[in-house]
Amino acid sequence: MLANFRAKIQTWLEQGESVQIVAPVGYGKSRFGRSLGGLFIDTNLFQTPEAILAAIKSSPERKLIILDSLDRLLSTEYCALFSYLKALRDEHKYQLAYVFLTSKPIGQTAQKLLGDLSYLVSEHVENLPPLETSEYDLFGWKATPAQLTAIAKVSHGIPAVVKTCVLILRDGGSLNLDQNPQLADILAKTGLVKSAELSASETRLLDLLLAKKEEIVSKDIIAQTVYPDVKNYSGVSDHAIDQLVHRLREKIKDKYSLQTHRGLGYKIT
Repeated sequence: MLANFRAKIQTWLEQGESVQIVAPVGYGKSRFGRSLGGLFIDTNLFQTPEAILAAIKSSPERKLIILDSLDRLLSTEYCALFSYLKALRDEHKYQLAYVFLTSKPIGQTAQKLLGDLSYLVSEHVENLPPLETSEYDLFGWKATPAQLTAIAKVSHGIPAVVKTCVLILRDGGSLNLDQNPQLADILAKTGLVKSAELSASETRLLDLLLAKKEEIVSKDIIAQTVYPDVKNYSGVSDHAIDQLVHRLREKIKDKYSLQTHRGLGYKIT
């Protein structure tokens, strides 16, 4: 899938046509952009529009320029940069192509800020596809067909999630979200799981705290309630509970206050 997508993009670029590539966090759009060659401008590394402009002007590259995180530049202070990019393209028409990497499609309101550059941004708009199982980077680890199926089901082919799943399974772990806060967090960031959705362990913790509202609940009680299948609760670390509380606090902060009482436990109000 990714190989076919790359071939399509390359065809347009060779014709001097520009492409807006859209991909949320975790899809590897920066890595894909770098793989195309040309001049890669990571806008996150530049403090001012003048610095970006200077980097482009100082480069001899006039075939392909990739602008990463275009969406963070959509303000009036970058209008001079947009005008220069449009003028540079006019000077090298049908020779210079742009790739604009964004986390979401550039809408009509934002296009007004781009001025004459807006038509190039919308010349071709493509969503970066997820990976197929044959395209997974397994870091030298040999996965079974069942493991590949499990990775595909959890990750939906999103590179950042694939990597996390592979490393978890490689190290003998489980893809159960309650046992892997890191996996739960990255799924929320990529949008596969909405951050407001509670996992099973978070739901059990919230129910416990609400049942004892205004009371301080100890970590021992939390471990016994949240992890009912664990035989030895000494294996439930304080760090695991702290992370669980942290995730729950973020998700319910608009409705409840979850307070930490050091050395004692937690209380919800």
